Amino acid sequence: MHPGVPPGTGRCTLYGRFPFALLLTTLFVVPAFAGPDPSKFWNVDDVTPGMKGHGLTVVKGTKVERFEVEVLGVLKNTSPGRDLVLCRLGGLDLKHTGVIAGMSGSPVYIDDKLVGAVAYAWPYGKDPIAGITPFSQMHGFVESFERRDVGKPVTPARIGLKNPLKIDGKQFDTVSVSQAAVNSPIQDCLWLMPLRTPLATSGFSPNSLKLLEEHFPQSGLVPMQGGATPANLKEVARSTPLEIGGAMTLALITGDFDMSGIGTVTHIEGKRVYGWGHPFMSLGQCELPLMTGYVHTVYPRQTVSFKMGSPLRTVGVVNADVSTCIAGWLDRKAELMPMHITVRREPGGIASQYKIEVVRQRQLLPSLVFAALANAIDQEGEFPEEMTAVFTARIEIEGHDPVVIRDTFAGVGIGGSRAAGAIYMPMSLFVNQILGLQFQPLQIKRIDCETEIHPGRRAADIEGVELDRDNYAPGETVKASVFVRPFKGSPQRLTVSLPLPADLPEGSYQATIGDEVTAARADLRAQPELNNPLTAEAMLDALRLVLRSKRTTLAMRLALPPSGVSFDGKALADLPAGVVQLMGQTRRTPVQTVSKAITATKPTVWVLQGTETVRVHVSRQKKTNVE
Repeated sequence: MHPGVPPGTGRCTLYGRFPFALLLTTLFVVPAFAGPDPSKFWNVDDVTPGMKGHGLTVVKGTKVERFEVEVLGVLKNTSPGRDLVLCRLGGLDLKHTGVIAGMSGSPVYIDDKLVGAVAYAWPYGKDPIAGITPFSQMHGFVESFERRDVGKPVTPARIGLKNPLKIDGKQFDTVSVSQAAVNSPIQDCLWLMPLRTPLATSGFSPNSLKLLEEHFPQSGLVPMQGGATPANLKEVARSTPLEIGGAMTLALITGDFDMSGIGTVTHIEGKRVYGWGHPFMSLGQCELPLMTGYVHTVYPRQTVSFKMGSPLRTVGVVNADVSTCIAGWLDRKAELMPMHITVRREPGGIASQYKIEVVRQRQLLPSLVFAALANAIDQEGEFPEEMTAVFTARIEIEGHDPVVIRDTFAGVGIGGSRAAGAIYMPMSLFVNQILGLQFQPLQIKRIDCETEIHPGRRAADIEGVELDRDNYAPGETVKASVFVRPFKGSPQRLTVSLPLPADLPEGSYQATIGDEVTAARADLRAQPELNNPLTAEAMLDALRLVLRSKRTTLAMRLALPPSGVSFDGKALADLPAGVVQLMGQTRRTPVQTVSKAITATKPTVWVLQGTETVRVHVSRQKKTNVE
């Protein structure tokens, strides 16, 4: 029993064997959960200024240590249904470090009765002033799976104090409480915001961590380089249970790369675990591996110091990430997505291979896939400014044919430290699109990717287009000369031929010359049932339409007049022009016109950049040659 932990709670070892029938019950039947005994935790209305107690946390290794707590006041309605207990902390050198990021969830007791979890801190303040999330609200919000909208701006609450506080020689009669991390809080007032979450990583480069931070700008995550758990900690991992006040980590990526958030266990009730006292990513219902952790040291900073640690052993799953805490279950396992990454520094060269598993959470998976890919290529060292990357990927989707990507990248943004972001951002967008159907969710089974680096910048700019004549009759062929300038090369002339339909009406048409990807995206915009898909199949068809195209293929696309309509996700094609015009003007149903195009392509050896447009005049008059 650790000092200060109430009887009947605390250490929870995970050893022992279960009968097979009991194991099946654990896996497939959700047990009834009455919740914590209310007599074991304080009602926030009964907490008053001047009360003193203690808290529990880890600042080194796995040893749970005690710190002192004094209640300064209670802040009511910091957000709907939320209160905070304002406290001053002491001991464990907190006077010098301040409240530490990674202490999130550290339980606070008064008279051996749980008040709640350390969750908020005062950046730049000299005194270790903390906001404590009442445990009654942690438990209550978890059981309802309450979820905040992470995209909605959060307005800090300014709360008046009945009795002004004197801290650091200054007197405060109000406290500002933000529900999200603020990069530049006002330094001359008492300002509380959620403690940032240290994101411990091993095998990640500084550049990939920077890119990851850019993907989660307001998340409160602090990505940091660490190391894999040392060999001498393997025995520690086997013997360290998850316990109140101990380190509690959430794994995002495991395998050859590791990434996990670090916090503290607030309470264990049977197999139910509560921690952190604030959200991780406000995911609501989730499925993240729950692990024990090891704290290497505390890194002091002027704003908020933070713990540096490593995950040790998976002991359960976190299934709730709400505005007051995270919570999970012991003896359960999160299902992760396998990912295999191969990188070749040169064509046919030695392959560097990485095998990882990534959490399947829809809100996180696209960015985590991006971070893993960016990190894999960063492991190969600095790349030249002039390079070409060939990228292939296979995305296996439950119940559907795989999505296959084959793409080539070259240009100004493809090189040096910028290469990873430019090459892998489209992959992140594709994954996001696959997972984005709210009404018909898809599950990605696994992802396999390979990147091969070629020397030199194999890119060319499209500089101009000339047609072989001014006018064409229906059924004739448009011959275009396209002038391109390869990088550091002489201008080149390419020819592309576009046969016109024999029944093409007279008129003036616009033709766009660019790469095949540009043409495919224009085709997508012209087909509303694919551009705004209402079914999984339509979305995958749209994705494959774009992915079949290549940046190295020259395309000449001539848009045709509207030939059909689309409504309710279904297309009616090849309608008479009068019917299309009439239905396109109706306001009773959301009808959109559908257009077709004719396209001619020609493979090249370059990644083509830029577009040009020309007018193609179609009439039954005698043809006139261009002079």
